[in-house]
Amino acid sequence: MIHQEAHMNALFNKKLSLKSDRRNVAARGPCIDWQVDDASAVIENVRITQGSVTATSPGSATVLKPGDVWALDVSSSSQLTPGPADGHAAVTVTKTDGTHYHPLCYYDVKLQLSP
Repeated sequence: MIHQEAHMNALFNKKLSLKSDRRNVAARGPCIDWQVDDASAVIENVRITQGSVTATSPGSATVLKPGDVWALDVSSSSQLTPGPADGHAAVTVTKTDGTHYHPLCYYDVKLQLSP
């Protein structure tokens, strides 16, 4: 399921690295489609959900224009498995005039064990 808006979208990489403990995921993705009047984006409340297990990140990542990637590690108290999962994040984009907007960020991802 992919939601898109006319403004900048924060995306997840389609394949995310599941650490060997199966409780931690390296959530990563590109920031794309900067608009002329965008200044920065904050990606936070990142969640990777697989069935009844959810991995979350307590932190946030700030990307300044023209930056193009974000990265946060997420963790869960229960084990995840390689395979399909849902990625979700809250995104706040700040424009050069100080106003904000909130593009949707919800994507299907695939977890794969780190080599």
